[in-house]
Amino acid sequence: MMAATATFAALATEASAQQTPTCDPQAGETCSSTQTQTGDVTGLVDIDLSVDQVTVSTNAQGNALAGGVTAASAGLVSRQSMTGATVARSNVVVNGEADGQLSVDTTARGNYLGVTTNGATFAVDASQSATGDRVEAGTYVQAPNGRVLQGGFATSTAVANTVALGGPSSSLTGVIDQRAQTTVFAETVADVQYIPAPATFSSQAVANAVQTNTTGASHQDLAIRQSNAASTTEARTDVYVDNGWDLTVGANAGANQAITANAGGSMLIQTDQANAGRVRADARVQTNLQGQTVLAARSVANETVAGNNDIYLKLDNTQLNTGGVEANATYVGVNGYDAYVGSDAVGNAVTGYACSQCGGDVNVNNNQTNSGNVTATTNATVSSGRTAVVGANAVGNSANFYISRPGG
Repeated sequence: MMAATATFAALATEASAQQTPTCDPQAGETCSSTQTQTGDVTGLVDIDLSVDQVTVSTNAQGNALAGGVTAASAGLVSRQSMTGATVARSNVVVNGEADGQLSVDTTARGNYLGVTTNGATFAVDASQSATGDRVEAGTYVQAPNGRVLQGGFATSTAVANTVALGGPSSSLTGVIDQRAQTTVFAETVADVQYIPAPATFSSQAVANAVQTNTTGASHQDLAIRQSNAASTTEARTDVYVDNGWDLTVGANAGANQAITANAGGSMLIQTDQANAGRVRADARVQTNLQGQTVLAARSVANETVAGNNDIYLKLDNTQLNTGGVEANATYVGVNGYDAYVGSDAVGNAVTGYACSQCGGDVNVNNNQTNSGNVTATTNATVSSGRTAVVGANAVGNSANFYISRPGG
């Protein structure tokens, strides 16, 4: 038997020392936490080395609260406000030949709330506000004469507000409110001579993000409100590889994201998303010799996904976008084999589904309004190659609702 526990801990920086909220699930108490960060938070790694394997992780967070509930009923009231800048940067110079993998991960978050549940009933009342100068993550890899023999990855992630909830056999209920008005910028730049193995380079920038996932005999009943005021959210990836055998390069930008998944019970989701800012994804690759290159830029102002691998889904979705949305993908290749290049830009996107083998029942009330310009641009220049697959898709409002078998 699992012991009944509910524990939450503030993950504090020196600039923002927060007390750990206390509560007793046996007494039915609700935990309460208030975090306010007014100063800047910066994480920096700067290295120049000649080694066989490179692993770098850089993180900066303004306010962070993490916790868990096991075999208990618990509630949490969380208030997070970030008015300073959050910046994370990784500068990596690789000299000579590296026999192992290259792994560089850079993350900047203004506000973060994460709760894991197991056999639990959890009620959340969360509010996040990010209005500082910027939330910025940058990964920079310089190896113009370097050889990375086992491939690897280099990524950057910048998110102003994040809420992540879920676990097995759990019930999630409550309200999540996120507001952002800040520059959110993620950039990954790489210059490498030789990579004879799979390698991934990516960037992701999101103003407001909510993700929930419950499995087993579970249930969700959540109201999610997200607002991104006039600002810029941009993901940029720029890669040059002289000789790359298997490259995957991407840039993903979003103003508001609500991704919810459930299995084993009913799911009731209400989303209200509004964006007035510019959302831009820019992915660029240049190679001299290449085997396969996959390049994708994706930009979505408002995105909702509600999926239930059980019978019942009720989704009330409202999305308003008045900001510009841009996705740009550019590839230049001299000699090689296969190139796949694409860009996708969407003003408002919603997807809802339930399980067909369970007798799925999907009930949707959907209201989408887009008045912003939506542009997808793809440029590909291949001097000599075997295959080139190129595409660009721009959509003002996208809605998909269906009933599917579990797992697909």
